[in-house]
Amino acid sequence: MLRYSSPFYSIRSVSSLLTSLDGLNNRTSGDKLLTYSERFSKLYANSAPETRKSLFVDLVTNYGVNKEALNHAISLYSKNDQMYPEVRTAATATYVNLIKSVGNLSGGVAQVCEMRANILALLKRETDKTISSYLRHIEIATREVLTSWFSLGNLKLERLTWSSPGDILQKVAEYEAVHPVRGLSDFRKRLGPLRRCFYFSHEALPRNPLVMVHVALVSEIADSVQEITRAGDPTGKEEDQTTAIYYSITSTQAGLSGIDLGNMLIKKVATQLQKDVPSIRTHSTLSPIPGFRPWLIRNLKGNSEYPSIMNKKVVHWMSEISDKSMTESEATETLLGVISNEKTKKEQLNAIQHILMYACAHYLCKAKRNGMALNSVANFHIRNGAELYRLNWNGDTSHRGINNSFGIMVNYRYDLERVHENSAAYTERKEMAISEKVLNHL
Repeated sequence: MLRYSSPFYSIRSVSSLLTSLDGLNNRTSGDKLLTYSERFSKLYANSAPETRKSLFVDLVTNYGVNKEALNHAISLYSKNDQMYPEVRTAATATYVNLIKSVGNLSGGVAQVCEMRANILALLKRETDKTISSYLRHIEIATREVLTSWFSLGNLKLERLTWSSPGDILQKVAEYEAVHPVRGLSDFRKRLGPLRRCFYFSHEALPRNPLVMVHVALVSEIADSVQEITRAGDPTGKEEDQTTAIYYSITSTQAGLSGIDLGNMLIKKVATQLQKDVPSIRTHSTLSPIPGFRPWLIRNLKGNSEYPSIMNKKVVHWMSEISDKSMTESEATETLLGVISNEKTKKEQLNAIQHILMYACAHYLCKAKRNGMALNSVANFHIRNGAELYRLNWNGDTSHRGINNSFGIMVNYRYDLERVHENSAAYTERKEMAISEKVLNHL
């Protein structure tokens, strides 16, 4: 195989890799490939964090696709279409087979997961386009193998209860990111009457919740997270509840980011709940809208790539609130003064509620990148087939909720009979499922 030494890093790092993997090519298999994977695993584990970028770049540049072998395979295929397996083999980078083989080692799956987390972190900081390209190649390879390893058939759905092992309870409490656990009584309530917590586990990462969801069983689609998390046990009988509210979804492994575990978990839990609690007919999230407030500030300042929400309608509303005729510039300056001040009183926000709800609907429905929702939470749920169902004023009145989105939260409703249709419409035609309740704000 043609060797290429990256000019960006030390000869020593390249030498260590080439010495460990001398003789490896894309046809190496069986025990021999396993031996190479053991060497690479040890080399990676023993390398200092600051040298791992070099290791990844060297791996891509020295163990990629053998172009001569690929051209030969294509030539064979052009003469005999039964030779397509030769093209597939030759087109597979050697480092892809190596990474797959690492997964067969003890602790190998966890190591590949950690590698991808490392690569994603490096990509966020990298400014050199060439190095970013190399890192992206290895990121794609690790993502593909992890996606196959963490398919639904390899995941186990587990319900967390107060009787679950203590180390699992502790990890779930520590991992919770959307609505942090506020002590023992709060955590006990989340696992008590009319509440559920489920998570996915995988035998390759034992005793490690991979992604978890907290669910409230209620009588209608909830509009306030404080109502769900307030002190005291909820009242009512389980069989009288008709709605499952998924109010917190948290992924715990950075290396599994973008591998759709959350999507699979929601749908698996929805199916399980309909078996366990037959009265449950409606499934909806109560979700935060991270980034809305800073986006709106940028938008009004003209620093957004999207048209300003300050149109004739909003200028008219601002004039009514101020009880005087305003120009667009005056309305913009006044509105910015209210929303930019983190100490703005609740009464001031209430006065512009209809403007903020309009702006939020605009943000979720119209602010897009490449045809997909700009807001990451919206994109996640709509891509999964949910409907953008309702905006909720005072949905989260905590400091965090006010700072993120002026306290507005959103429901994404999952109609299990339409999720596949909705998902296809969004991913294939960029069409979002949006209810009249949301469209009425526009």
